[in-house]
Amino acid sequence: MAIGSRKSGRAFSPLNRAIIFTPLFWICYQLAARSSDAALWLTRLDSPVFVAFVVLAVPTIYMPRRWYYKVFLILPAAMIVLAVVDVFRQYSRVPEGAGFAWFLVKPAYLIAATTGFLIICQYFLSLGRFRKVTRITMLLLLIYGGFAFRQNYIDYKDALARRSTTSTDIMLIAETVPVLKGDNKVTHVPAAPCRFSADGGYVQGCPMELLQRLFQVNTTKVAQADMGETSAMAISLAAVLFIAVLCFISARWWCGWICPLSTLGDIFDTIRRWFGLPHLKTARPINLAYLFTGLSLGSFGLLLAKLYPHIDEQGKFMGCKIPVYPFCKICPGQQVCPVASQGLGAYPGLPTWDWLYGFFKIACFTLLVLYLASFAVGRRLWCRLCPMGMINGIFNRGGLISLKKDAQKCNKCAACNEVCPMDIHTVAEEMEKEDVSSFDCVYCMRCVENCPQDKCLRIEFAGKTLAESEFRTNINES
Repeated sequence: MAIGSRKSGRAFSPLNRAIIFTPLFWICYQLAARSSDAALWLTRLDSPVFVAFVVLAVPTIYMPRRWYYKVFLILPAAMIVLAVVDVFRQYSRVPEGAGFAWFLVKPAYLIAATTGFLIICQYFLSLGRFRKVTRITMLLLLIYGGFAFRQNYIDYKDALARRSTTSTDIMLIAETVPVLKGDNKVTHVPAAPCRFSADGGYVQGCPMELLQRLFQVNTTKVAQADMGETSAMAISLAAVLFIAVLCFISARWWCGWICPLSTLGDIFDTIRRWFGLPHLKTARPINLAYLFTGLSLGSFGLLLAKLYPHIDEQGKFMGCKIPVYPFCKICPGQQVCPVASQGLGAYPGLPTWDWLYGFFKIACFTLLVLYLASFAVGRRLWCRLCPMGMINGIFNRGGLISLKKDAQKCNKCAACNEVCPMDIHTVAEEMEKEDVSSFDCVYCMRCVENCPQDKCLRIEFAGKTLAESEFRTNINES
């Protein structure tokens, strides 16, 4: 697999664009921050994720693999050192005799160190191994991050206090405080990290949790200029814009490389392959059934969230008990992620029959079984139902990342279809259009990795080739 090997003959290369537009963007950002109103919004949009992307990821993408790239690797290595130093600095402030408090580190340092670690791994590993390392790293951070990493000792003690009070019937928001948080902003990523894992994990949650938060805003109070509701809406809208930018940058790549639910589900797929069992290739009606089921459940969850301003003190609307985040309650992530992070004792339990006449009890169990079965018999069959993936898929066309094909070099071997976990046929069948990106594609790059034709398939980011196919004689399901 050739990574970053495709050269451009254009004078205004992707590297030149990055060199020119990055400082221009920074200047515009600083000028806008001079306005108090703009500064408030920029603060809500500000995130260590963007800083790590601009300072570390962008140079990694656009910098040619020449001798000075090895010099550049000193920067990501320095980020790892800074994170280690911050852990020791935070421990110097821990009261004597307090004992082990896991890893106390500021989120900015940890995110930069994680990004730096992956950049260094990318330089030394093949595409397939790098994908596995990335997925395992992000699984550990998003599932165990809320437990193993806290900002400081006070944050750690607050987390311990929350863990001592848990709900066995339905989740309590007070139990889950994500590490990456702020007074005037919330941080989400376009994957499925469940906020109901240990202390909410390292970010607030998924796009569906965010949309429910936005739907819960009382628009009547906003129209009356209520400060509390107006602030809640502004914070949610800023987070939606943050999510949109991340989706525009990487689209459904988040599903293929970051999503902890898909990584956990792939464990069942791996077990299936260990036993030599074939995977199920679903017909179009089944795929459509998954799609419309996901759309229906997502829409129903948002509709119930819209009723939140009208529930009474007992959490009821017209006599029906409704949880604060309705879709989260039926999502398998709210059951799978806590168990993955803390063991079976953290299983939240099924709601009782009085939650919307038993709907939540039945839906919780049904979707959990469907989630497990979907990965056990197929490859990412569940991802066709996932509303988070559908949101990301909207950006698969028109975003910065894309899958390109040189049809003249294609011999119609269909190797790309054989290894595709989403069972996408258009990559093999399309013989006219160069851009073969599709709504279902999770950009796992297995098609590029296994294509036997030299430079037939490639993944591009804003015009820069990230990886392209090489001549191969062996095809392996991975």
